[in-house]
Amino acid sequence: VTTSPLPGTTLKFIRIELGKGRALFDTPGLLVPGCLTERLTPEELKIVVPKKRVEPITFRVASGKCVLVGGLAKVELIGDSKPFLFTFFVANDIKLHPTDSERADEFTSKHVGKILTPPLEPGQERLEEIGEFEYHEIDVKGEGWKQAAADITLRGLGWVAVTGAGVAKVRIGVPKGIGITVRPPLMPFDVWEATAKYTGGRAVRKSTKSRSGKRRKGVGRS
Repeated sequence: VTTSPLPGTTLKFIRIELGKGRALFDTPGLLVPGCLTERLTPEELKIVVPKKRVEPITFRVASGKCVLVGGLAKVELIGDSKPFLFTFFVANDIKLHPTDSERADEFTSKHVGKILTPPLEPGQERLEEIGEFEYHEIDVKGEGWKQAAADITLRGLGWVAVTGAGVAKVRIGVPKGIGITVRPPLMPFDVWEATAKYTGGRAVRKSTKSRSGKRRKGVGRS
């Protein structure tokens, strides 16, 4: 069986024998409206579509701060919200960059397609092709620091789990027409296994133990 980062390439049912009378079927998928993958090039899709197990990474975000998900999304905390933890479940090759909200647009314009990917070069031109950003404001009521309260999904990109106490006023920027939804957390207890520190040049997840008991190495995101 061959795999492809391009959506919609499976044309018919593919039967995969598992032995002992069991089989797995790979079926043609559906192109979902409002999905970011429809607007990316094949090379950009290779970055966005995970090739191996996703290593989530968590940032502590205060009001007036944000995290850039490549040049494709901006997740920020606004208003009088107390600091919250944002855990990003996106492909490992996507560059995550925490910064001040007021500096985010300038940073994106300067570095998109270079140290902030995807999109790829020519970054600013590709951003214009993908579409101007529109913004969605979401209130998330925290469930405390032991588990996430909700996931905010970025259709075709991944999701962000929100953890903390009080109410988080979250502002999401994505290209116009890309779907945003809120759901109960899919992996509510992974937040503390993925905490990160930011050194100014890259985000590094602290070394932790996996559920198997083996020590994980820190995971860096430029």
